[in-house]
Amino acid sequence: MAHAFDTRFEDQPLTDMAAQDETISSSPRRALIACAGAALCMSAGGLWLVPSEDAAMQLIKLLASVVLLLGGLILFNGLNRADSAPEVQIDPVKRQLRVYEYDAKGRSTLKACHDIDALQELSVDKRKLRARDASGVLVLEMPIGSEEEASAIRSAMPRAC
Repeated sequence: MAHAFDTRFEDQPLTDMAAQDETISSSPRRALIACAGAALCMSAGGLWLVPSEDAAMQLIKLLASVVLLLGGLILFNGLNRADSAPEVQIDPVKRQLRVYEYDAKGRSTLKACHDIDALQELSVDKRKLRARDASGVLVLEMPIGSEEEASAIRSAMPRAC
């Protein structure tokens, strides 16, 4: 069941932890993947610029162009999935940790809501935020972009080590 929530609170805004480390470093990575996908798709058509009269060679070119085109389309499809990374929000007023997911149209849905005081483990190290529920199941593990973000999380959640 999808719920629409206002992410602003009168007392204190939410600490937004949308994995900025991956977002910043993924821009060159996404560009490289897009270039590789375009190169594969263009080379699928470029194979047919080289003339060949042999039927076996044309069959090999057909197979190679289908494989190249599919490879390029798979790379392009992977670019769409990278934008749908979940967003973690920490509400220090209500003492909740919320995980939102975005669909293909950019609409957010609440995937999980955890009471910070009910979590068995809440740890913040240099590169990751981890949370385990009362039964010990890992409910959240996400990268942290910088030490400033880690200190902001620690101040929002004094229980986090």
